[in-house]
Amino acid sequence: MKYRLILFKIGLKKGLASKYALLFYLVSALISLTVQYFLWKAVLAGKPVSEFKQTFSYLILMQLLAILFPKTSYDVDDKVRSGDIALDLLKPVTLATQLFWEGAGYSVAKLLIVGLVDVLIYLWVLDFQVTLIMVVMVAVAAALAYLLYFELELLLGLWSFYAYSIWGISAFKEAILLILAGNVFPAYFYPQALKTLAAYLPFQYSFGAVGLLAQHPTVPLFGQIIVIQLLYIALFALLFKLLYQHAVSVTVIQGG
Repeated sequence: MKYRLILFKIGLKKGLASKYALLFYLVSALISLTVQYFLWKAVLAGKPVSEFKQTFSYLILMQLLAILFPKTSYDVDDKVRSGDIALDLLKPVTLATQLFWEGAGYSVAKLLIVGLVDVLIYLWVLDFQVTLIMVVMVAVAAALAYLLYFELELLLGLWSFYAYSIWGISAFKEAILLILAGNVFPAYFYPQALKTLAAYLPFQYSFGAVGLLAQHPTVPLFGQIIVIQLLYIALFALLFKLLYQHAVSVTVIQGG
């Protein structure tokens, strides 16, 4: 646990050391929200104000999750390309543990510099009452969504052991998330066939399901979401364990 805390502090310090970069990230996030505000204001013209507020608050929450979630696949890719992976494989904790705790520390730094502004805007726009049970349910679902997304990124990062560049694969992932995760368009606007497909795949449970739960914080929906999240987390953990050993065995160190 002590080593994990050290990794967490390293990630936090990296984030705080990049505070000026994160401030530009904050400005970009605010510009993006401004564009989405006027876009959805036009799309939902003539609809009740409550529907616009519900949609816009959902999109703010999705942006917050996208900011906080780790980009682990790029970290793995950088380590393989630079050769640093050789040192990481010699450390007393697994590569996944190193990446998770460093990523968690960096995410906390992003929450402090960028995320809090999103949270304040979210609470300002919110069109429904916030209760303690709602906060607890959304926080638990968001934490599991973070873990699920981390595992998705970790599995994606394994491709760098074979391809040495995951640029194209990452672009494909972004396209899949765009269609199936509900992080750009609220899932309830999808056609029925796409909603059904998304309900069976893991991507929505990293983003859209958390937004849906925030809008409809009921215990049955909460139970359904976390059960599916836990199943996918267990499945991906097993899949990573199986694929990781083979990926490491074919590693070619290219860096100095």
